Amino acid sequence: MKRILLIVLAIISLCGVLKAQDGHNTSYFLSNLPQRYRLNPAYQPEYKVFVGLPGLSGISVNYLNSSFTIEDMLYKRDDSVYMNIDKFYNSLHKQNYMYFNNENSILSVGVRVKKWYGTLDITQKNDFLFQYNKDLFTFLRYGNADYPSLDFGKLGVNVNSYMEVALGLSRQLNDKWTVGARLKYLMGVANVRMANSKLTMETNENGAMRLYARQDIKMTAPVRIQNKQGEPFGINEPIPWDDFDFNTNDLSVSDMLNAKNPGFAIDLGGEYQFSDKLKFFASVTDLGFIRWGNKDFSYHFTVDDDFVWKGADLSHSVNNKLEDYVSVNDAFREITDSLKNKFLLSSKGGSYMTMLSPKLYLGATYQLNKIFDVGGLFRASLVNGVFIPSLTASVNGRFIRNISASVSYSITPGNYVNVGAGLTAKLGPLQLYVQTDNLLACNYTNTQSIGGRVGINLLFGHKDKVKKSKKEQEAPLEEILPPPVQKDTVAKDTVPEVVQPEVFVPQDTVVPEPEESIEMVVPVEQEEVLEEVEEVVPDTSHNWYVIMGSFNNRQKAELLRRRLHFMGFKNSAVLDNVKGVYRVSVGRFDTHDECWDEVFRIRREYPQYIDCWGLGIEK
Repeated sequence: MKRILLIVLAIISLCGVLKAQDGHNTSYFLSNLPQRYRLNPAYQPEYKVFVGLPGLSGISVNYLNSSFTIEDMLYKRDDSVYMNIDKFYNSLHKQNYMYFNNENSILSVGVRVKKWYGTLDITQKNDFLFQYNKDLFTFLRYGNADYPSLDFGKLGVNVNSYMEVALGLSRQLNDKWTVGARLKYLMGVANVRMANSKLTMETNENGAMRLYARQDIKMTAPVRIQNKQGEPFGINEPIPWDDFDFNTNDLSVSDMLNAKNPGFAIDLGGEYQFSDKLKFFASVTDLGFIRWGNKDFSYHFTVDDDFVWKGADLSHSVNNKLEDYVSVNDAFREITDSLKNKFLLSSKGGSYMTMLSPKLYLGATYQLNKIFDVGGLFRASLVNGVFIPSLTASVNGRFIRNISASVSYSITPGNYVNVGAGLTAKLGPLQLYVQTDNLLACNYTNTQSIGGRVGINLLFGHKDKVKKSKKEQEAPLEEILPPPVQKDTVAKDTVPEVVQPEVFVPQDTVVPEPEESIEMVVPVEQEEVLEEVEEVVPDTSHNWYVIMGSFNNRQKAELLRRRLHFMGFKNSAVLDNVKGVYRVSVGRFDTHDECWDEVFRIRREYPQYIDCWGLGIEK
């Protein structure tokens, strides 16, 4: 039993020190990270084209332990390390699990075409889950004296390794909704699945123990399991434990890839812009399956039996001078042989199917100002029937276009202190990104979860960078200058003294050097002109607009509207009339006085827009 205890604890301790990281929760909030489409296929990257460097565009690992830490198992004294059995045992729950995940991106490419965004992704993925019951360690720690009946529970092992080729497509339906989906073709490489598992122990009044074991083990892997003679095992025939042989010789590349195990999956997602500041998103990923049916490398073993152990006879192990002397090791080896002969595996044929581990994401972000926003995310995974939820809150900053950062706090089962961080930085076309969901895992001996992701991308063509045509670059100055206040749009006694307006140039607009004298172009009189009256009377027959600029080119008007919207003018809009002049308005009013009160306020608070004016249009 001591050997079994040491083996089990050694395996668990090795798993416990794995510095695996994922960073998925944190990466959901990095505004300019292209790989967010893997978490929500509706997400459209900011760049028209991105290319993930082969082998470097995304490497992630993740480790989660529901119960204990390394410090719960080991302690140091006098420069020596000891195992703390009591502290380890007390840290366990009734049901426990350990989970490990790894993803390696081989290729990722994305391209924008108008309101559509398409992606191609090739990724290698690995998952490992081990489930166990606390009663297993109760027996190993205290024996069966005080625990005559123990249920070791459903021991569970689920291992998956597969290749994924995914095609994604998202579309912006309108200003509010964006939806997307990813179709995945899967190629299974290896799988080990322990299902329908049960292990119990009962002690009767005479001290005899009855052990019951039921296991259903399915396996597909690039290895040949055969007998010592190199022959496959017969169907439904008992298999002696000593006759097992694992052969990995003479395997070809196709055998190692083991690609005769097809599968399919789908990701679905959506984003909803509720308001200028509030945005909701939801997605579900990895809805799919893999059918394991490679007849050369698929195996199915079962055991369903019980064994009554009446104890070891050590009466012949006292005096080694007697003829019937039996050593203690031989006495226990006899028991081990009895167990091996009782619990025999049998081989079954046929293919089988496994489901992927689906993940659900629900969240929202709220824009505090032009730099910072806050976000919340609920994430849930279903791994071999085990529900693994987490909650994340984050503060995110976009300092300049090329640099963004995020700081997050996550809660996972049994672990309530997970501080994460993420950073993206772009120099030229090269972008480096790194995230982790638990910075405190740097002290890995006192953590139950560690996760992160790192990668390098090539980014081209930001969506807000508008390329100017030669015609636009050589446009005359009067096309980009707003008109002066129109004399006939308001009553004379309300028109302020005309001041030479400051030239407003929208962002990214190329302005040619002016000639020595440029005559301002004044629009001709328009039909919506008000007649002059000696007394200002509220006019309800017109709609009144505050105009910030006028252009002959709608693209330039749209650039100004975006800038004003970002500055806080949420009602900004582009108006056009029959003469092809596009006016940018920041508000509509019912009366002349209300309109011009807003005009004067803007001129006072925003000196750069001292040339704004009021326009009355007949209803």
